[in-house]
Amino acid sequence: MAQLIKAPSEEKPKYNSVFLAGGITNCGDWQKEVEKHLSNIQELSVINPRNDKFDVTDETASRKQIEWEFKHLEKTDIFSIYFCNSGSVQPICLYELGRNIVRMQQRFPNDWEDRIVISIENGYSRYLDVIEQVSLCASRLWININATPKDHAMRIGEKFAKLGE
Repeated sequence: MAQLIKAPSEEKPKYNSVFLAGGITNCGDWQKEVEKHLSNIQELSVINPRNDKFDVTDETASRKQIEWEFKHLEKTDIFSIYFCNSGSVQPICLYELGRNIVRMQQRFPNDWEDRIVISIENGYSRYLDVIEQVSLCASRLWININATPKDHAMRIGEKFAKLGE
């Protein structure tokens, strides 16, 4: 079974980890579906930033959430990001995409492209921004377009399996 770590838990990953970056505010709980599809993978730590008790109006809680995500993103072995079709443009996710592509390139110079999963759900309003940003800084990356959470989980599983080779 995979180890599931959900914000704000301070549990540390035991295995190679994947961070489930992507929309949260005004977005459905796509992370729950991804977790379900990854739960049977042995020796994988799944880090989910969705905090079910998060109060967006509490500045202290916001700071703690941002710090929690930053800390876990810095140590993750696989960076995944899912842009869901919702009423939100998900501006923080657009920032995290660029920042973490560069971070993965620096941290894993020999196989960084094997450690990034990018998926865009059909109908996401800024899909062209994602495609263009990725093509400018990481043209070798494949973007899963018209994805579902299940598709995203399958790509994560493929990347995880490749790490073990």
